[in-house]
Amino acid sequence: MSKYPFGFPSKDLIIFAAHLDDIELAFWGFISKHYDDYDKIKVIVATDHKPKRTIWDENLESMNNYISCTTVPHRSNVMEYTNLGYSARQGMTDFDNIKDDFYKLIDFNKKFDILTHDEKDCHTDHFVLNKIAMGMYKYANRFVTVYSPSSTHFDANYWIPLDEGQWELKKEMCSKYDIGKEESYSKLGYYLESEEHWNIGKSYQMENFVHTDHEYYEVYRIIKWL
Repeated sequence: MSKYPFGFPSKDLIIFAAHLDDIELAFWGFISKHYDDYDKIKVIVATDHKPKRTIWDENLESMNNYISCTTVPHRSNVMEYTNLGYSARQGMTDFDNIKDDFYKLIDFNKKFDILTHDEKDCHTDHFVLNKIAMGMYKYANRFVTVYSPSSTHFDANYWIPLDEGQWELKKEMCSKYDIGKEESYSKLGYYLESEEHWNIGKSYQMENFVHTDHEYYEVYRIIKWL
């Protein structure tokens, strides 16, 4: 039986993210809980950043290895990755081309779910990605958005607990991006340990899931499901 909270999911999960490190920071909980519900997880990242490529390749391998080791029978390379190659911020103004490139990667003959940034995310790149992905709203079986450090007024209605192994892998993957950054820079590893990161999740947990022993979790907003 599916672990999905609203019945059986679609064949493919399509993740549409702005940056390479968004996957590990904001999407990993959903991936690590629901990978066995899908035939394929298609990760589409809009922007490329050369210094992050090696780290991302390592982290993608780590995520696929995690999935392979925790499925019976073992499944390899469940996550497929495509980078659209745009530059962050300035390149994201090329709305129509990004939209066309994204739509070309969608198999409309399959049922699919979309996981992307939230409409109330104040990061410009995240906001643009949400608007592009919303064009697929009527075609998707389910449409889910994620909470990130730049989210504002996030109306969570679904949360995913992370066990110790999932949390440690998330922290390890995110911390790789911090190497060489100044203390004043917004560090992913530091953010994961901060009270700010868990504040919204803890609030939602207290209101809706009081009876839980999980310390780590991610929160999401499901805005469509069939």
